[in-house]
Amino acid sequence: MIITDVKTHLVELDFKIKIGSMPRFKASGLYTQIITDEGIDGWALSHWNLSNAAQKRFIDDALTKLLLKRDPFMTDDIYNDIYHMSNRIMFGIPASTSAVMVALMDIIGKATKQPIYKILGGRKNKVRAYASLFRIYKPKAAVGATRSAIEAGGYDAVKLRIGQGIKKDEELIKAVRDEFPDIDIMVDANSGYTSVIDALKIAKICDKYELTWLEEPLPSDNLNGLARLRKLSPVPIAGGENDMGIFRFEDILDKGCYDIIQPDVTRSGGYMELKKIDAMSEVRGVQCIPHIFGYGYILAANLHFIMASRCEYCEFPYYPEQFQMLEEPIRAEKGIVSALEKPGLGVEVNKEMLEQNKIA
Repeated sequence: MIITDVKTHLVELDFKIKIGSMPRFKASGLYTQIITDEGIDGWALSHWNLSNAAQKRFIDDALTKLLLKRDPFMTDDIYNDIYHMSNRIMFGIPASTSAVMVALMDIIGKATKQPIYKILGGRKNKVRAYASLFRIYKPKAAVGATRSAIEAGGYDAVKLRIGQGIKKDEELIKAVRDEFPDIDIMVDANSGYTSVIDALKIAKICDKYELTWLEEPLPSDNLNGLARLRKLSPVPIAGGENDMGIFRFEDILDKGCYDIIQPDVTRSGGYMELKKIDAMSEVRGVQCIPHIFGYGYILAANLHFIMASRCEYCEFPYYPEQFQMLEEPIRAEKGIVSALEKPGLGVEVNKEMLEQNKIA
């Protein structure tokens, strides 16, 4: 089997989204399709962000040249070439490299008629999920959104978005905790604070209301600040969704930045790289709970890694099912998500939505 073509499909939905303290942006995504001479193709999706067009150009102009006529089973060889020829020297885009690696594994799964999680060394076929709310709500609305998630998906854990200032963040956290004293609550600041002093104040508020973890309280590049905060924080600090590769995570782990690292298969280098990152964190006693957010292909890709790892949680984006853009949506039932058992990623893009929203 050899790779004969690589196609990219840039989609943009007709609405804007605001995730936590991040700027508002168009809900977009880039699908990567790798085609082989045996009629098997692999798909992957890059995360919503402002660089989708740049990712498309990078894959079309650079990565495709590295992929054509290659054996898709030789994933380590391909990753090594991409890393050394583009990401390391030419400052490539991690999400593009990750998409290629996920699509290759989709091909391998389809060719061997096995779901990816079993190829990776399956560890379980069910996992507890937490509902991940995508925007910052006012306290009353946050209570309503949390109740909706609990009633709709049976979740007993919810992640709130914060990062709007210490006073407002505490009001939001207090409202949800007062209404739901028995659920697990996580919060994600999306790098909404810039000083260790302020981030520590938020950490102490999280401890006051018995929160499970505080995510991305500081910019992810501020490793020294994160390490200092983690030493002082009374609650676990989580992060790492915007980082790629074993060398970056070696720095993160050596500095002691997080209690929980959150690499994303679609951002951090693909499955084999995440397996190494997870092993590095395991020997240091650090939890690994992947970041997941975006359309359904991103959820599917990370779910396979979770089912083949020690991870005990699945972040489940809480938004209308049609935004998964899948023929068959992935669902949580009573707060539990089951493994995808069809070959490869085990999902199919909704072709009608793909064509309706494709812009390049």
